[in-house]
Formats: sequence, C-alpha cells, structure tokens
Amino acid sequence: SPPNGGTNPSATTSSQVRVGVRIRPLTSNESSQGGKIVVSACPINRSIDIGDNGERKFTYDAAFDSNITQPELYETVARPLLSSFLDGYNATIMAYGQTGSGKTYTMGSEAHNSDDDGSDNMGLIPRFMNDIFVSLNQQKD
Repeated sequence: SPPNGGTNPSATTSSQVRVGVRIRPLTSNESSQGGKIVVSACPINRSIDIGDNGERKFTYDAAFDSNITQPELYETVARPLLSSFLDGYNATIMAYGQTGSGKTYTMGSEAHNSDDDGSDNMGLIPRFMNDIFVSLNQQKD
C-alpha cells in the first residue's frame, strides 16, 4: 500500500531502475593534446555510439549528448521524480563513472561554487532540493 495511505499510480507503474548516459565534452586539455571525440549520443534512439564510425552501439533508457544543459537534464531526469518523492516514495538518482567523467558537476555536490538562483551550472541535487521546498511552501499556502 502507498505511504501515508495515498495513491500514486504513476509511481507504482514506473517504479523501476532506469539507466541514462550523459556524454561530457572534451576538456580544453584533451583538445589541446589532440584528443578527438569517439563517443556520441543519439537522444532520439537513446543510444551511445563508440568509435569513429559507430562500431559499437549501446541502448539505454536515455542518452544525453555533451550539449545538454544542467536545467534540461534536471527537467528530464529529476523533476519527474519530485511528486512521487513528496508522496512518500523513494527516489534515487545515482552518478557512476570514472574520475573526471563529470559526476560531481552533474549532481552538483559542489553547489557552494554555484549560484543558488537557478544558474545553468547548478547540479541536480540543489535543483531538486530547491523544488522540494518550493512545492512544500505551495502546499502550505
């Protein structure tokens, strides 16, 4: 039965693990040393191609190229979980990857280095926290 006796059909039908991949751009150091892009994302097909000619292809629930902004990523990945979270359901977003792959930037655990005013660089965690309090204040009124 749902938490607090509530009902949330979308939470029960979509309570599954979903996997998305975000491709980060080359760093200036990588570019200056002659690095080239060998991984690309196709958001429409939800796939990642590896190699100059896409020799290997992997399909996920979502695929984001290096041009996606933090606000766009938040709207796609995290905001849809907010109402279920406020209804008492668990919601987890996890970042996994090698050192330097953009986990801290994406999640925003370095939020003290960004503005709290919805800046484009603010990560998923501070955006989600902000929306929690905005939603609670709206429910209170």
